[in-house]
Amino acid sequence: MPTMKCPYCVSEIDQEAVACSHCTRDLYLFKPLLAQIAALEGKLRELEERATSFGLPQETEAVHEVAATAPESMAETALLWLSPLLLLLAAHVLITVVYDADTLWLRVVSLLIPFPFALTFNSRRWHHFGICSIAAFALAATAVLGMSGITHLVDQTPVLPQDRREWKEFIEYASSVAFSGMAGLALGRMIWRHGQGARKVHEAQGLTLRLAKLVSDTHDSAEKIQTMVTKINDIRGSLTTAAATAAALYTGLQGVLGSH
Repeated sequence: MPTMKCPYCVSEIDQEAVACSHCTRDLYLFKPLLAQIAALEGKLRELEERATSFGLPQETEAVHEVAATAPESMAETALLWLSPLLLLLAAHVLITVVYDADTLWLRVVSLLIPFPFALTFNSRRWHHFGICSIAAFALAATAVLGMSGITHLVDQTPVLPQDRREWKEFIEYASSVAFSGMAGLALGRMIWRHGQGARKVHEAQGLTLRLAKLVSDTHDSAEKIQTMVTKINDIRGSLTTAAATAAALYTGLQGVLGSH
């Protein structure tokens, strides 16, 4: 007689049992799921055998081949991270050294430069948002230190802040540049989810849909769950973008506007 393992206590039980003879728990929720998994595994094996017979790569091999060509090259990554740094330094030279203009213009330009590069970087493929955010803060700190170095060469002023007020301005300025980049990263993630990353999101939603159908056996409720998951993802991305944009504007302009 065929047997199976109880999903609760992992005991060997009759495959036709509707309750475990050891832990006495009902199996009526798991039996349809296990049957569907077995059917899907059978179909997958059949498709892999057909692909092999036609000389085509199997699904796992094809996925690895696509993944190998998907990442950006090192040159592209370096370009998207070094370009805003160089542009920020160039803007500092033009606005404060060449034209000796109001620093408000530098703050505004500094908010605009990182955004499109971060958006482009994160909209092409999936990147870890936390790691990219740390990189954005590192880039911002490097840019502000570079600006201080340029000012030191021109006016012989100290490179690092000398008192609490100067440190506050330094941190606020660097934070505004970083938050601008984070806003671009968040918006890029939303674009990726609706573009190249839509397949993975749909797979996750598809799993939710299948589980809801198995448990409730009601198509309408499953569709509602899928719609809710999509809306949550969109709202989360929008809130992250809005929060990062607001933080960039606040930290970038509050000190300058307060002194005017």
